Amino acid sequence: MSGGFKVDLTALVEAAKGVNGTIADISSDTVSGIAGSQSCYGNDTLAGTVSDFCSRWQTGVQNLANDTNQIASRLALSAVAYATAEKKNVAAISGIMQRSNGTDPAASQW
Repeated sequence: MSGGFKVDLTALVEAAKGVNGTIADISSDTVSGIAGSQSCYGNDTLAGTVSDFCSRWQTGVQNLANDTNQIASRLALSAVAYATAEKKNVAAISGIMQRSNGTDPAASQW
């Protein structure tokens, strides 16, 4: 028989919270603010290049935030799925144990 596995539900939930915190940090600032005004560069071509770079970088950050949001969502959904499965398994085992002791859990409800 295999050793099985264990899922740390608290760790899954904390990981989702941590990822959501990172998303909030990333989303609070924009990369475009790094570029500054065109007059800071003394060259219109350089200013345009930096502005274009920052715009593309911002798109990458937004894509990263979207992907990270999916990770956080899936971590949270996994925690819910594992918790639900655990509750069902505990209830099933409890019912088996009660029946093996001579009590019928369904009969006691009536």
